[in-house]
Amino acid sequence: MRGSSFGYLLKTGFKNIYTNRLMSFASIGVLVACLMLIGSAILLSLNVENMVGIAEEQNEVVVFLEDDLTEKEIEKIGSKIHNLDNIENVVFVSKEEALAQEQQKEKWGGLLDGLDEEDNPLPNCYRIKLVDITQNKLEQTYAEVLRIKGVAEGSAPHEEATILTDIETAVSTIGFIVVVILAAVSVMIIANTIKITVFARSKEINIMKLVGATDTFIRMPFVIEGILIGLISALMAFALLWLGYDYAIKMVLENTSSWLKVASDSLIPFESVAVHLLAGFSIGGAGMGMIGSGIFIRKHLKV
Repeated sequence: MRGSSFGYLLKTGFKNIYTNRLMSFASIGVLVACLMLIGSAILLSLNVENMVGIAEEQNEVVVFLEDDLTEKEIEKIGSKIHNLDNIENVVFVSKEEALAQEQQKEKWGGLLDGLDEEDNPLPNCYRIKLVDITQNKLEQTYAEVLRIKGVAEGSAPHEEATILTDIETAVSTIGFIVVVILAAVSVMIIANTIKITVFARSKEINIMKLVGATDTFIRMPFVIEGILIGLISALMAFALLWLGYDYAIKMVLENTSSWLKVASDSLIPFESVAVHLLAGFSIGGAGMGMIGSGIFIRKHLKV
């Protein structure tokens, strides 16, 4: 396509938006709202995944060893644990270290103070950090550790793993459904805008057909109009989402509630995902505009 033809099509696309500015602005407004909801769902999903990842790092499996094991047997158990799949780190805690750590905690009310090595009721143990702490992987790894000879018993965050798995699944599923529904709504809105433009220019289209204009040449301004509406909506939604997200984080940081402060430490800065979101919004907006105008124009444009 020559530069002059492309310039004409681009100019016509902008002209169509201006001519039907009331409907175009309404479409842009609804699309901005849809894209902001899509962006919010994506940001929520990313933040939840990040929070889950931090929670996973703070949970660990503890296994207690049998009494009367030699140092060599203890080291062998540690090597076997380390060689299992899904193991990130293994730390040995002797019964002396465990007693010293527990004596520093206030929850025992001084009951462990004054105990010597002979009276120490605590066993040697390994503290294990897992790569994946979701329910299935946790149970599988925990069972494998307990089968190692010399391991007496253990403790694993089964309840936390179940909660984390449920949260991840729920957020991912709901986020996907929201994105699909809003994308379909956006496509339909653009299609209806193009439909009105086509009806408004029906006489002009018939004249163009009479003078030999091709179907593609007639359709292209409407496709470009849809793309432009999508791009304008994407840029506006991106800017508003950035402002809204930064304001929300500021409100969380200023809140005195302790659990909100903990959550704020794991929130993702908008700047770290801005480039990807802008690219996604631009491609998504232009894509929805192209689909909305390209697919439905064949039904409404009788050329």
